[in-house]
Amino acid sequence: MTDRPSLELNAGLSDEEKHDLEQMIIDFQKERGADDSPPDGVSVQQQIDTINERLTHLSQMFLTLDRQIKPLYEAIRLTYQKSEILNQRIKTLITSIRTGEPL
Repeated sequence: MTDRPSLELNAGLSDEEKHDLEQMIIDFQKERGADDSPPDGVSVQQQIDTINERLTHLSQMFLTLDRQIKPLYEAIRLTYQKSEILNQRIKTLITSIRTGEPL
């Protein structure tokens, strides 16, 4: 690993800021390199199993929420439909009153 990153930093920074940024990049790469140990097959399989369990749990939660929200959606849809019919009737009444025509 090189001591200096291969990037040339020319974004209007002072020499001191460039040096600080380069040092931060180097430190980050060192820390990242230490954490990148190759995982063994067992731990990878355990992670996959854990992820599958969590996905199963989340899927069950979403299905439960979906079952609970469907009646609410239907009630809101019917309420909207009812309000549209009532608005149409009110408009008919207003038109009838203004023109003096019987319903």
